[in-house]
Amino acid sequence: QPRRGKHGTHSAASGRQCGGKGTGAAPAPGGCPGGGKACAGGCREAKAVGGAGGGPVKKPRRVWLQVVFYTSAWWVAAILVIIEIKRTVSPQGLYPYPFALTSFIQPTTALSAYCVSLVAYRHKPRPPPLAWREVGILLALGTIQGLEIGLTNKALEYLTVASRTMVSSTNVLFMMCTAYAWGLERLGLLRLASAGLLIAGGVLQGLGQDAQSGATGLAGVVMQVASMLLSAQRWALAQFVLQRSPDGSALAQTQKLQLLAKTLPVMGLVCVPLSLAFEERAYAPAAVLQQELPLRVMSVAAALAAMLYAELKLVHLLSAVAFNVLATVHQIPIVLAGVLFQHNQVALVSSCGFGVCLAGALVYAAARQQDRLLAGT
Repeated sequence: QPRRGKHGTHSAASGRQCGGKGTGAAPAPGGCPGGGKACAGGCREAKAVGGAGGGPVKKPRRVWLQVVFYTSAWWVAAILVIIEIKRTVSPQGLYPYPFALTSFIQPTTALSAYCVSLVAYRHKPRPPPLAWREVGILLALGTIQGLEIGLTNKALEYLTVASRTMVSSTNVLFMMCTAYAWGLERLGLLRLASAGLLIAGGVLQGLGQDAQSGATGLAGVVMQVASMLLSAQRWALAQFVLQRSPDGSALAQTQKLQLLAKTLPVMGLVCVPLSLAFEERAYAPAAVLQQELPLRVMSVAAALAAMLYAELKLVHLLSAVAFNVLATVHQIPIVLAGVLFQHNQVALVSSCGFGVCLAGALVYAAARQQDRLLAGT
C-alpha cells in the first residue's frame, strides 16, 4: 500500500514522492521500457487504496480482483509483444529487419501512450512546457533507450523467445553494479547475496547454452548483454536526474505516459540509421508496403500501451516491493509461452540457472525494500 512519509505520499511508480524526492524504483527486467520516470499517477489514485489515516478505503477483495486482472493483462500483453516481434523478425518472418521494425513500433506506441494518457490523466492539470535543459535530458534518455530496445529486438533474430528472456534475467546484476558505481545505492549483505545468485545463475545458463549445441547464437547473447548494459545506464541516468529535479520543474510534474509519448519517437528515430547501416533493403517499397506489416505494428503498439496502463494501475494498488516481485516473476510465463507456442528447446541446466537468477532478483527487491524502511519512506 502507498505510505505517507515526512515529505508526502510515496508513489511506487518511480520511487519519487509527491511533494518530496525519493530514491527511484527498479525497472522490470526484459520487459516493458518505463522505469525511472516521474511519478506516474500522483497522489489521487494512491489515496484510493490508502486513506489519509493509512486505512484502506476500498474493500480488500475488490483490490485483489483488480490486482489479478491488471497482472493478467500485463503478462498477456508482454507475451503477445515478444512473440509477435519474434514471429515478424525471424529469418523466415514477414519483415526480418528488427531495427527497422522498432523504428515503426516506437512512434506508433507513442501515439497509443498519448491517447491512454488523455484518459488516465483527464482530471489532472497539464504539465508546464519543458525547459531546454529538460528537453536535452529526454533526448539523451530516448537515444539510450532507442539503442537498448533496438538491440533487444535484434537479439530476437538470433535467439528464441525463451533463451532471450532467460538471458535477460541477469539484468538486475547490471543494474545493481551500475547503481553502486553511480553512487545511487550502497552494497550490503542482501545485495552481495543477490549478486552471487545472479552470477551463479548466469554461469548455469551459459553451461545450458553449450548443451543445446548451437540453439542460440553468440551474436544474440552479445546484443542482449549490450542492451542490458544500456538499460542499466539509462535507468541510473534517469534516477540521477530525477532525484535532482526541483519539485516544481516541468519534468517533475510530467507523468510517466506523457514522458513516454515524448521519448518514444526519439527511440524510433535512433533505430533508422542502425537499420540503414546493418539491414539492407529494410526500407525498400517491396518490404515496407506489405499488407500485413501495418497490422502487426499496430497490434504490438496496442499491446505495449496496454502493458503501460496495467503497470500504471498496479503501482498504485501494490507496494513497491510487491510490484518488483511481479516484474521479476513475469518472465516465467514468457519463457513458458516460448516453449508452448513456439516449441523452444530449454536445457535443464538453463532452467535451473533461470530459477537462480529469479531468486537473485527477488533478494535484490528485498534489499531495496529494506533501504526504504531504513530511510523511513
